[in-house]
Amino acid sequence: MGDELKTLARAYGDGTITTPELLELEARLAKDSDARGAFLHEMSLIDALEDMAASGALIAQDQSQPPPKPASRWAWVRWVSLAVGAVAMLAFSRFAWLDSSSPTIGTLVTHQGTVRWTGHNGVVETDLEPGDSLPGGTLEAVGADAWASFRFHDGSLVTLSGDAEAVLANRTQKQLHLRRGTISADVEPQPANAPMIVHTSAADLEVLGTQFNVSARQTDTELAVHHGLVRLQRSSDGKTLDVSAKHRVVASIDSVADLTAEHLGPLPTAWESRFESDTNVLHGSWKPPLFSLAARLKQDVAKGTLTEAEALAEYQQAARFEAQGSVWALPSKIGSLVWLDVKDENGRRVLLSEQSRLRVRGRHVAATTLTMGVTLSAENGGFIGKFSREISVDSVERSADGSFEWVVEGRELMPPSDAAITSFEIHDWWCIADSPTAKFEITQVEVLNPEEETL
Repeated sequence: MGDELKTLARAYGDGTITTPELLELEARLAKDSDARGAFLHEMSLIDALEDMAASGALIAQDQSQPPPKPASRWAWVRWVSLAVGAVAMLAFSRFAWLDSSSPTIGTLVTHQGTVRWTGHNGVVETDLEPGDSLPGGTLEAVGADAWASFRFHDGSLVTLSGDAEAVLANRTQKQLHLRRGTISADVEPQPANAPMIVHTSAADLEVLGTQFNVSARQTDTELAVHHGLVRLQRSSDGKTLDVSAKHRVVASIDSVADLTAEHLGPLPTAWESRFESDTNVLHGSWKPPLFSLAARLKQDVAKGTLTEAEALAEYQQAARFEAQGSVWALPSKIGSLVWLDVKDENGRRVLLSEQSRLRVRGRHVAATTLTMGVTLSAENGGFIGKFSREISVDSVERSADGSFEWVVEGRELMPPSDAAITSFEIHDWWCIADSPTAKFEITQVEVLNPEEETL
């Protein structure tokens, strides 16, 4: 790291950096991958020195060494992800400082669950009410069951869904920095020279007026455009793509492959989870096939109810059939949670109608009340809401090992009947236990299509 860059990094690390210095640092990191790596090395070193100082174990370290070369592709992905995150973090900081004296930019329309607003003065507000006028700042929807809608003064509506966080501002043009989670946006026509800009870790979006949904994850960004046109620029290589209505694209921070859009429809009316990996797991611990069976057989052998030979025979018999993994609930801000992204192998969302049924299979370690929920959008992409159904253990049939099957009618997870809208798009599905320490696993989730006559 050059002396000038090191000085800027250290000033950033100890909080003494000025606005001009912050702008210069951001520019360097945005255009130079070596600078990003060196910056992250310096930040890691500062953290390590602080930790060792706190523990009384401070030792001298060589600050001139570059970060070690990642040992694998996935290590490299995590490194690049951190680097992009560092640039985004600087952008958020600069954005907040430059906009600290702005007037109100819009109004909180409505919200559900835990929602937080952090103004540029650093004050966090949680007692928000619909109709509150807000200046630029950070809006958060905390947890799978939370959401919040914000309307800019020109009528453009942005809805954050799930565990989402975004910085909102409107000076010469609207800007939104989506740190994580999903947004649905209905954007009014913008001036040609001042489009809305949406930043994520993997891409920048330029919007003149349209309806679109964006999901930002650590290593990629998914954009689905339902009306109008959105220009996407991938952060990894600067490639751009104009995404038209009824198309989606995924931009990854570690990809330099062709950037192409896929058509959104027609959407399927049936879906089955396939826990062959953790690809669609938003929250929870994915376990490979036969993991639970192996654990149970070990317990049975230890208790003496099975011999080792019997346990081995049962395991081999099960392994002969196609099997998939499961997802165990993990603690979250709203309880013990399994949270899944609902889309098929082609990346398409799934339609839910009043005639649909959702079937859930899983296993309780101990009896507990569960709440199942879905996030729904209109077929044109607009956010509809989050709908849930609570069910007690007494109303679900459970086998001796705690396994259960739970079937819910589609109409029980939909808004009141509207003859003009007959089906909705499922974006995600979640299951929450009434205790944050509850242990349960989900082995299968299905959307059964309306024509299916039997379970």
